[in-house]
Amino acid sequence: MKRILKQLGLVFGVVLALGAQAQKPKLVVSIVVDQMRADYLTRWADLYEGGFKTLVSNGEMFYNAHYTYAPTYTGPGHASIYTGTDPRYHGIIANDWYQPESGTYMYCVEDSDVSGVGVGLDPQAYQGKRSPKNIKSTTWTDELELATDGASKVFGFSLKDRGAITAAGHLGDGAFWLDATGFITSTAYMQELPVWMQRFNKKYSPESYMKGSWDYSRDRSLYPASYCHAYERAPIGAASADFPYDLAALYRAGGVEALKATPWGNQILVDAALVAVRAEKLGQNPTGATDVLAISFSSTDYIGHATGVRSHETMDMYLRLDAQLGELFKGLDALVGAGEYLVVLTADHGAAQNPRLFDEVMPTANWYPADLEAELRSLIAAKGVPASAILNFSNEQVYLDLSLLGDEDADDWMDATRDALLKHPAIAEAWTLEEIRISPDPFAEMRRNGTDKRGGQVFFALHPGHLSYSNEGTTHGSGYAYDTHVPVVFMGPGFNPSARHNERIGVKDIAPTLCKILNTALPSACTGNPLWVSSGWAD
Repeated sequence: MKRILKQLGLVFGVVLALGAQAQKPKLVVSIVVDQMRADYLTRWADLYEGGFKTLVSNGEMFYNAHYTYAPTYTGPGHASIYTGTDPRYHGIIANDWYQPESGTYMYCVEDSDVSGVGVGLDPQAYQGKRSPKNIKSTTWTDELELATDGASKVFGFSLKDRGAITAAGHLGDGAFWLDATGFITSTAYMQELPVWMQRFNKKYSPESYMKGSWDYSRDRSLYPASYCHAYERAPIGAASADFPYDLAALYRAGGVEALKATPWGNQILVDAALVAVRAEKLGQNPTGATDVLAISFSSTDYIGHATGVRSHETMDMYLRLDAQLGELFKGLDALVGAGEYLVVLTADHGAAQNPRLFDEVMPTANWYPADLEAELRSLIAAKGVPASAILNFSNEQVYLDLSLLGDEDADDWMDATRDALLKHPAIAEAWTLEEIRISPDPFAEMRRNGTDKRGGQVFFALHPGHLSYSNEGTTHGSGYAYDTHVPVVFMGPGFNPSARHNERIGVKDIAPTLCKILNTALPSACTGNPLWVSSGWAD
């Protein structure tokens, strides 16, 4: 499809070049920071000196941006950013979802019909069998490709396949994610890696980044005195959560997965992205069409899960990412031109505090997933639903085998399951499928927005501050503010650096805002609204 659009682009290129594109940015830089809570942008604001400081100083900020569905995970978050709608319509209802007909799980960007492309990768290895085919909507990047007849160049980069693929969409020029030996892609986008990426992989292997130590980037006195070491899990490759870390030792023990949980996982993304900008001449499109560079920084999520939201590692990760974003912007200024590109930054979800921080002062708790499921199954069985009918617990949903009943009795089992769940002290609310379809309750609506017909029959939510996780580190997935509230910042000509917005918006509003700036159609399933920004393109 992309090749057809490119051929059409040769015909319409002159028209595009002569068209009214003066107000359009040469390049859109879409940045997603995995697991970035909104308060991370302000908590360390006095210490930021690089890219975050630039964004806060020169960007138009939306302080009250939220996801409008639950559960809140990486796959659905990225898909919502780029499609401008909720999982209910874009189809990425979780990172993985249960398939009752086969008793297996579907990974959100899994595609058995494509093959991997890249160094050291068996084409049939599962890491490469990835594509955007499960995304049921076009993305704003797809709509840009359609509007320019393929003249725009769109590239997505991430350590995670789902972070790159959701950005590049169905029509992008390339999506690249990190494997053990370098960046790979799949035949959904190309048959072989570009020469510049092949050269990058040879020169900058993952191992080459893991030298020296990960130590404090600032004076240790600047980090929290209430060090929460007791609530941290050792990062991949480490024997304990004792910061600082020997990078070579981490790599010997954990390989590329260890790299991903360090700031150097973010650095390899910045380096690869700038190589792509230079090699592909992004932002210098001869037709005048806008290009797209999309980067999803994943290391923040890996270290967040391990050490939590108050650890010295998490704080240092963001201080270093601040410097890395500054390096990225400086490189773009040189390659594209200062003021010639637009930046939008957001996150795919937030993260919870570790419940043990509060268990002496407020009712919070952690529940080991296997133990919680066993207790819930016991409660459901006590309500008369046979164990054989309880197929699966996942994504805060219960799948029931209703084929064991007649239609008239199915509601009884769903009601009994809901009532049983509510008896457990971890559960704040539960709904049957019919209830989330019709209830005006905002939390039920979030469940409705977060699923489709592939979901379960009964849905539940834990109390705020409660997690189904290990005792160390943290996770995300709820519909509460600590998971839904993320930063949204637009920066570039046409945006007002003095504008600060406090009205509640949806993250799904980003895509239609960009479509308005770029004069394209909205993504096919878009339910967001263009943001009312203070000046310039989106007025």
